[in-house]
Amino acid sequence: MEQNTKNKLTILVITIAFLSPVILSYWFLNHTDVVEERGTSNYGELIQPPRPIDNFSLTDPLANEVEHKLHGKWNLVYITDACQQTCLDNLYRMRQIHIGTDKYSLRVQRVLFMTNQNSQQTAPDLSDYAGQRVINPDDNDAFLANFKLTEFDQPLAENRLYIIDPLGNLMMSYSADAPFKGILKDLKKLLKASRIG
Repeated sequence: MEQNTKNKLTILVITIAFLSPVILSYWFLNHTDVVEERGTSNYGELIQPPRPIDNFSLTDPLANEVEHKLHGKWNLVYITDACQQTCLDNLYRMRQIHIGTDKYSLRVQRVLFMTNQNSQQTAPDLSDYAGQRVINPDDNDAFLANFKLTEFDQPLAENRLYIIDPLGNLMMSYSADAPFKGILKDLKKLLKASRIG
């Protein structure tokens, strides 16, 4: 009887030892984001080497606030000639990504750059986008050149979103059809890994 109990106990220990790695692997893959965080894949184009951008002033057309700066926060940037429907669609996308950053949202700002329209002209269109910042560099062409990723690239026609880090480095570019959730995952990964901004 005692031997029989020992045999059963031995079989149970062997079974647990065999199944534990399988159960733990399943749990890690399906109930944590460890694998995702450790992965190197991203949904945008990594800009190599990163391009330093000057610390321009930003305005908020809907609020009389203290002046904001490009440096110091993670920046989601959209560039266009004037803010029409495609621009508004991208402002909505940036707002949703910003909301999705959740506890990190204070470390992120949304930035709009327009070559043919100033922030006061755009203010009525931004009424649904509280907190939207607008950048007004002295030299539009020089600023726009930072976003030309290839010789034949036309940044104003591409409808891309960009990420500029808190040190002012242009580091990521996302095509117009990049999935919202993919951009959010990349940005969250950067926010979790970084202690700046």
